[in-house]
Amino acid sequence: MKVLVVEDDLEIQALINYYFTKEGYKVTVASDGLEGLKYLKKDKHELIILDLMLPNLDGINFTKIVKEMEDEYGSPYIIMLTAKTEVEDVLKGLEIGADDYMKKPFDPRELLLRGRKLLNQQEKNKKIRNRFVDLEIDEDKHLVTNNGEEVELSKKEYDLLLLLVKNKGIVVSREKILDKVWGSNYYSGDRTVDVYISKLREKIPFLTECIKTVKGVGYRLEEKK
Repeated sequence: MKVLVVEDDLEIQALINYYFTKEGYKVTVASDGLEGLKYLKKDKHELIILDLMLPNLDGINFTKIVKEMEDEYGSPYIIMLTAKTEVEDVLKGLEIGADDYMKKPFDPRELLLRGRKLLNQQEKNKKIRNRFVDLEIDEDKHLVTNNGEEVELSKKEYDLLLLLVKNKGIVVSREKILDKVWGSNYYSGDRTVDVYISKLREKIPFLTECIKTVKGVGYRLEEKK
């Protein structure tokens, strides 16, 4: 799992890096908010340890940008590091989506425990989110199983199925499917999505009745009644 440390105090930055790296996490460090956003956009991270007082872009605005632009920055957990005098900023950060905070000075072992707890919760949520009836999608292994049996899918079929499962019960438009699966710069005819939906129904027969066509809009995945 990947951890991004956004902290301008180099001693604190090195201390956090040491403890999380020792536990097997892949750590990236940044010394200001804009640098942190650049790293996050380039490579999604599961956890961000974020100082509130940062050069160029402070922790509050950093958090706001990340939470409002999930498609670009993913949905990482955020632990804020604050000075004792920043109570109002802490409350503001929690209101806009930060998950936890610690006051400086702090024990890095406690920070590690809090981070591990959030990441373990994320793993549980991911498994629940990527399950539909007897269908399970393991993103780490890029593996799809139906009732325990592996289903072989192409890259595009896998991405389309994952998108539908993650949005089960919600109508996903053809435009969103094309953007997420084929990329916003990719031109494709109107029939492309329909063809790939047919392929999924063929390879996973029970989906025939579960993938509902919403005319003029897109598709919705829902359990058979």
